[in-house]
Amino acid sequence: MNPLAIALVFSRTLGLAFTAPVLAAPGLEVRYRILVAAALTTILSPLIVPGLHVPNQAENLILAVLVEGLIGASLGWTAGLVIAGARQAGEVVGAQAGLSAAALFDPDAGYELTPLGHLYGLIAIGVFVTLDGPLKLTKVLVESYEALPAVEFGLNAEVAQLAFGRVGVALALAVRAAAPAAIALTLAGVALGLISRAAPSLPLATLSLPIRFVLGTGIAILGIVALVGTLNVAWGSWFDLALGSEGG
Repeated sequence: MNPLAIALVFSRTLGLAFTAPVLAAPGLEVRYRILVAAALTTILSPLIVPGLHVPNQAENLILAVLVEGLIGASLGWTAGLVIAGARQAGEVVGAQAGLSAAALFDPDAGYELTPLGHLYGLIAIGVFVTLDGPLKLTKVLVESYEALPAVEFGLNAEVAQLAFGRVGVALALAVRAAAPAAIALTLAGVALGLISRAAPSLPLATLSLPIRFVLGTGIAILGIVALVGTLNVAWGSWFDLALGSEGG
């Protein structure tokens, strides 16, 4: 097999390894991502390399390597948006429950998260793995060569929808996942306010934060089943769109 063609496959695979769910965790050392990319390249090259056209000029080859890495990174990034949406939903619920002050730096996300934000992100990753996400993501990588062949730098409508439409989908996921707990906590806050007005002698102002914390945590735990269902649909939608657009 042409070693230059293998280098192109490795470049797209390496881009995916740096942004794909699970592999994108900052705590994972670069060498492990490179090893994963090398292993995938070894496995997938017999399927992909025979159909690749390698540029003859050095400058075109360098550009092709960069573009291939960008394509692979974009594929992993769109999948990671599902996890980002789940984490954002947890952040909304955590803020409503008064957990913002408990935010800690999360090495997996690379920024501060409340405990509920971290939990929602872990659940999203768990659902991804349960649905054979790594295998399906590998299939998306292979079929991406039909939508975006190596060295062909064009962009069609389906690929644009996959790359940019997922941002809106991630925001919608965050709203759907956070809505039940956020609405319940808002109603609880209104109820506490009405009770405090009706009975000013009760120390509800002091008890408001503990009540919201207990209520928010309880609602979040009870809503895990619904959250898993929402994430199941979100991952299924991503796989359907990715495989559908990649496959034609």
